[in-house]
Amino acid sequence: MQLPRRWFSVDVIATLLHEQIVIHSSDGHRVARPLRRVASQLGFDRQGEALFTGVIKDIMAGPQVDHVRADGGIECHTHWIEAPDGQAVGLVVWIAAPPTTPRPVYNSWILDLQKVATRSAGDNLSIIGDGRKVGEERAIRHLLRHMIPDDAGEFLALYYGAQNGKEGRLTEASWSVRRPDDPGQWVHFWSSTTALGASGDRDRTVYGLTAQLRHREMDTRMSTLVRYTNSTLLMVDARSGFIVSTTGELAPAFDSDEQLLRRVLEQIDMKRIAPAASHETVVEQTISIEGSRFNVATFAVPSARSAAEVPLAILLVPATSKAG
Repeated sequence: MQLPRRWFSVDVIATLLHEQIVIHSSDGHRVARPLRRVASQLGFDRQGEALFTGVIKDIMAGPQVDHVRADGGIECHTHWIEAPDGQAVGLVVWIAAPPTTPRPVYNSWILDLQKVATRSAGDNLSIIGDGRKVGEERAIRHLLRHMIPDDAGEFLALYYGAQNGKEGRLTEASWSVRRPDDPGQWVHFWSSTTALGASGDRDRTVYGLTAQLRHREMDTRMSTLVRYTNSTLLMVDARSGFIVSTTGELAPAFDSDEQLLRRVLEQIDMKRIAPAASHETVVEQTISIEGSRFNVATFAVPSARSAAEVPLAILLVPATSKAG
């Protein structure tokens, strides 16, 4: 019997919806497929798959309690990942011969699609870098405060997929943050959620699971531009105008003063910008922020994830003169 010596994360919500075991990830690496379709690629033979399936069904039918058991040279370690409201979103398991390897890190979240805000829980929220506590609601731009701005398109695709996707469809995003306590250290994530359709209140909130990745390929052109021009960058959803992330000199001030951020956005002609976005046009203007003049350049940032969800980049560069 072949049982791969790996940690597997079961997507609990997808498993319940599809009525078959859906593997979220293997040792933290994306799988996002039903077990029966990928068992052989993951290292199971038929007997191993049958045993694994039976054990998972028994675990999910019982109480959501972490445990360790051993029988016949096989160890079973279980670890539940729950959302802040107690809803189980992930089941992380080791069902194989010992010794176990280090368990991957998983966090959970609830996304409010109307507020575009999240509440989080899980193994380690500190790796996000925004100082959030378990269950604390934060706007999405706070969650993504230290994210590579080039990843904004990933999150817009996840947001609209969660909002408009058919029931049971996976929507996802890969993203990276630069640790505020160590600017040279990157932390990488893969987040996913299963769309629940639009019945009742389910069009308002969705549950998701995030795995910490060891590495990923990154595009850092936008963050490099911000760092070397002493500027501030706002990544904004072109459809609704909600702010995906803020990066640069003014980002801390915007985080602490919502009204200041709104006053800045009110000076930017979004109606003029949105039509130009599809023509790869840069719209330039000058605005005032707390008595100081800023040159503004707004342009669309193509997304490799989805052609439909294109974030707008609003680059704020200090001008040399003061507002009179």
